[in-house]
Amino acid sequence: MKTILTLLSLTCIFLSARAQKGLENIFVEKYYISDSSDSKVGMGGYLPPNSTTYRIWVDMKPGYSLQAVYGVNGHSLIIGSSTYFFNNEMAGGLYANDIEPKLLSKNTVMLDSWISVGAGSDGHTAVLKSKDVEYNTIINADSILRNNNAEAGIPINKLDGLKAATPQRVVTVFGLDPTSLYMFGHANSLKQGEELLTENGSWASFGGAFGVDTSNYVLIAQVTTNGNLSFELNLQIGTPLGGSENYVARNPNGAEFQIPSLIYPLLKNSDPEISISMKPSKKAFKVGDNISISAKVFDQDGAIRKVSFFVNGEMMSEKFSDPYTISWKAITAGKVRLTAVAYDDKGAEKTSKAILLNVTK
Repeated sequence: MKTILTLLSLTCIFLSARAQKGLENIFVEKYYISDSSDSKVGMGGYLPPNSTTYRIWVDMKPGYSLQAVYGVNGHSLIIGSSTYFFNNEMAGGLYANDIEPKLLSKNTVMLDSWISVGAGSDGHTAVLKSKDVEYNTIINADSILRNNNAEAGIPINKLDGLKAATPQRVVTVFGLDPTSLYMFGHANSLKQGEELLTENGSWASFGGAFGVDTSNYVLIAQVTTNGNLSFELNLQIGTPLGGSENYVARNPNGAEFQIPSLIYPLLKNSDPEISISMKPSKKAFKVGDNISISAKVFDQDGAIRKVSFFVNGEMMSEKFSDPYTISWKAITAGKVRLTAVAYDDKGAEKTSKAILLNVTK
């Protein structure tokens, strides 16, 4: 864990120079939905009908890389199910790299639950089914995994989302051991509400993991459950210039970023409300006058992260707690436009109605 925390501590240094924002989205792909035929295969453990195999993808801008998926104090990492995760009891693994390619055609091995930094098995890179152009599809030897449920898109017996390649990016874990990753083990506990939860652990890719093309999707987990999937993710990604950026599910601080899709199911988030006022409350001022600008803010479904104040589009100051008030001195004559922007804890922002002033010499 020390190593990854060292990586995290570097973030503020790199971001102070320029905020990159290389994370575009977290994409949840429905890989497969099982049917009663899949449940009849005893080898590998019982797979309930209508279980969904989800793949969780990190979508980055070209040139960015996945460095770590993490939980630290104040930023929980959670991947959970309202029921439990299915694990193949014959040839499953904690990590995608544990899955032997030659066994993917056996029973339900292809639907095992695991974590990853881009791999789909020890000999395959994972790709979105919609971007699978190899057509070297693995056909199940037990005549199962052939359900054509439209909710899962392209059937996996037509395009399997696996690109044969070796070697693969290997998962490196910090603060997580097989005990804390039991939900991805070799047995189904049938415990209701199973989840991975940590504030002191991570899985990482040394050197960073990249997608197979410029769309730059990297798979971080595959989970199969007959319940409802949920997660809260925190990520560190590498920039093309050698820096790092950190993205958190909740309560971003300092140089941390946040995007709504880090939480699943996607939460509806109302924009914050903001209005500004000033003292003295007149429209005409002279050069050298001091003006107090105050913002009144409210967020009905969360909290205000910060308020930024702008004069003619140029940011003058930021406040991270109430009272949201700044002092500004009129330096040059001319027309002045005052605004403020409120940012909430889930990434939404709202700009106030402008106050227009006239400053004379």
